[in-house]
Amino acid sequence: LKSRGYNIATGGTDLHLALVDVRNKGLSGARAERILELCSIACNKNTVPGDKSALNPSGIRLGTPALTTRGLKESDFDKVVDYIDKALSLAQEITKSSGPKLVDFNKFIEDNADIKAKINNLKEEVEKYSQSFPLPGLERF
Repeated sequence: LKSRGYNIATGGTDLHLALVDVRNKGLSGARAERILELCSIACNKNTVPGDKSALNPSGIRLGTPALTTRGLKESDFDKVVDYIDKALSLAQEITKSSGPKLVDFNKFIEDNADIKAKINNLKEEVEKYSQSFPLPGLERF
């Protein structure tokens, strides 16, 4: 993530989580969380240092335990970062055309067939890739 220009508020990615400040990408934590959710990537919006209100956080929290439990290795995280970057780049594209509020962002997605198709294509990529990593305790997913 750092090599792609993302600010890691936790100082690095050597921990089991990364707190990513998305302000420099022109995004809010809520928009980043929403687009990632639509692409089947779990995260949480989260405050980062410098935020003025917990109601409008500027970051997202990404955890690795679920991924390592499923057997992802360091090299697999390059692909995960690629998916995250693609989704957040799409959020930047949407933000340029939508209004200032999250509701405007969501409405723009709902009303725009091209954007919905891009989201669905990325979601399919993410889900196909994730199927190669079994869920512990389940024989089939």
